[in-house]
Amino acid sequence: MEGLNEIPKPTHRQAGLPVVIDDAVAEHFPTGSTVKDARSHGASFWTRTARIDVEVADKSVQRYFLKESNGELGMSMMRGECEGAKVIYKYTPEGIPRPIAWGTYKSDPNTHFYLCEFMDMIEELPDIRKFSAMLAKLHHDSMVDEEAPKEFGFHVMTHEGSMYQDISWAPTWEEMYTRRFKSFADQELASQGPSEELDKIVQEFMDKVIPRLLRPLTTKGRSIKPVALHADIWYGNIATNADTGGPVYFDPSVFWGHNEFDVGNMATPRYRLGRHWMREYHKFFPISAPEEDYEDRNLLYRISGHFCASTLYPDNNSFRKMAIEDMKILLAKYPNGYQGE
Repeated sequence: MEGLNEIPKPTHRQAGLPVVIDDAVAEHFPTGSTVKDARSHGASFWTRTARIDVEVADKSVQRYFLKESNGELGMSMMRGECEGAKVIYKYTPEGIPRPIAWGTYKSDPNTHFYLCEFMDMIEELPDIRKFSAMLAKLHHDSMVDEEAPKEFGFHVMTHEGSMYQDISWAPTWEEMYTRRFKSFADQELASQGPSEELDKIVQEFMDKVIPRLLRPLTTKGRSIKPVALHADIWYGNIATNADTGGPVYFDPSVFWGHNEFDVGNMATPRYRLGRHWMREYHKFFPISAPEEDYEDRNLLYRISGHFCASTLYPDNNSFRKMAIEDMKILLAKYPNGYQGE
């Protein structure tokens, strides 16, 4: 690692290696089409990826992007990404490759896939204003959609990297977020090993800090509505569309939650965005009341990112230390938890 605030780079497979297309994938190509080329493409932490060029009946070429992964976890990851991408595509079709399908290979029932349209991307941060406007549009349009869920969570499990999220439906954001937080803490303990200090502080944190910071969002006449969250915004999951110059996000971990969660990673140095990205976003979507709790809510949302990094990179214990330090900061500020208003 380059430092405590760095995460490893994703694994680049050797570019251009031929890929065999399973019949379960080919079923989703247009009738009468022919696969002209299929080769490994891009980099990924947790999956294998490929670009597929398909010639259709009028001799034009359509391009697709394929992910594959193995086992029960791989199936859940492919399903979750596809179902989540469908939600994001509904509200911001310009910002994410169009999802097509997920499924299981006919040649190997242990291998699962996610198929979407291929989008040429420039691997650099998108225009901050355009990206902020698109993220705010995702949040606003999903929030006012009369057909959108009225509870917090998601209808299937989604994943942050290879980590599962406990995002089963809940009537309140506090309840759903507490479950998700605990699922991340539990996976961190399984990966890094037991810690009496962490066990104690996590329970106290859930009992005191989470109610103190999230319950006031819905008291004294205040309310929040669920919005569709990308839920894994960082420099590695955003880019620029090479054809349009517009912003792009991908590799989502979607669930319905509080919009401010999607700016939670921005202040963490290893994610290489920064507070100016948060400020730009809030030009399009205002800070939730009570505004005076905003910075502490943001710190709360950032802690799960420490758990995620600590879980996924078990050889580095610095992320656990960051999580404990940030939890101690909030516990020191709110030692009595929620006391009403």
